Amino acid sequence: MLALLGALTTAAAPSPVPTIPPASPAPELSASPLASGSPGATVSPSASPAPAGPAASAAPTLSPASYGYRFVPHQPTNPAPGTPQIFAVYLNAEHLKSHGPILIRVETNESVVKMQSKSNGRGGAIPMVAPGVFAAQSVLPAIPFIASGISTDLVFIGTSADGRTVVVRVPVELG
Repeated sequence: MLALLGALTTAAAPSPVPTIPPASPAPELSASPLASGSPGATVSPSASPAPAGPAASAAPTLSPASYGYRFVPHQPTNPAPGTPQIFAVYLNAEHLKSHGPILIRVETNESVVKMQSKSNGRGGAIPMVAPGVFAAQSVLPAIPFIASGISTDLVFIGTSADGRTVVVRVPVELG
């Protein structure tokens, strides 16, 4: 299997994290392409989180408009109080390149206290940079030539303090 997010678990040196102002939970509009969240967000009660690997370095503060790809998942109609929600996932690009950078920003409600990303058997924690905002940056590992042009999903798992989870799958293309 491809190790798309392997770099998140093997980030070389953490980058300094600048101080940021709190962000509102509603995603901002940008000129970036908008993917429709057809797979949707799913909420499941789960008290057993997956084993955590080393954390990626926190990303410098970038506004959502600085990212080239925004994915907005479907939201539940009437979520129960305290239900974890992911409002938007921002990536630097929809087409991820071998040895290229990956910038991630996930905007959630304040019920989410932990964020993980997974893809193809690899994954890592995404640090919280403000309540409801998780961000990381890294460099992708080598993607085999044969995998060029293949589509896959990056899976983002937000966990609340009481162990409930929300899962969002974001489609990307390898290049």
